[in-house]
Amino acid sequence: PAIAYTDVTNADLKYVRADDENGSAWETPVVVESIGAVGWCISLEVVNGRPAISYCDTTSGDLHYVRANEDNGDFWGNPVTVDRTGYVGWDTSLAVVNGNPAISYYDYTELDLKYVRALDPDGDEWGEPVIPDSAGNVGCYTSLAVVDGNPAISYFSWDANSLKYVWAIDANGDNWFTPVTVDSEGGEHTSLAVVNGNPVISYKAGKALKFAIGTRQ
Repeated sequence: PAIAYTDVTNADLKYVRADDENGSAWETPVVVESIGAVGWCISLEVVNGRPAISYCDTTSGDLHYVRANEDNGDFWGNPVTVDRTGYVGWDTSLAVVNGNPAISYYDYTELDLKYVRALDPDGDEWGEPVIPDSAGNVGCYTSLAVVDGNPAISYFSWDANSLKYVWAIDANGDNWFTPVTVDSEGGEHTSLAVVNGNPVISYKAGKALKFAIGTRQ
């Protein structure tokens, strides 16, 4: 097990990996980035055999991505700025989509749900972001997963106080279907996964923890 997290004292992005498979003992944490207030809205994933992190640089408001230089995450490469158009990079969720890393996130300036996919398996170069949903203030608490071969995102609509879900038309996520409302009574802090072949979402609604099961789309 490994964890990426924010050191709130120094506003640094940190990473730590266990010494054993059960997480009974842990190594010394590594500072991944420390320039400005970085390491917020973090998501950790294994990308092409090495740990990688998506996160928000709250000093600039940019969406960043960084990948380790070796398998354990003891040494890291230089961060890549994935999106800097406005105050973006909130509530990131990193996943491998059709062989390349991809990120769903909230554009705080435009109040939109955004998605972007790398052009290579390591995430050195990135494509242009797309907007799967822009109907009102949407895109907080994103969670990205691959559902039936295509990327899908669960997220929250502030205007409707609703849990929403959107599925891509293609394997890369260049085009998206019309979003659907899963729960009209809440939908914060979403987590999307595939369980027994179907998408499922765990989330907060009011003071309750809820769990929704959907069809593949």
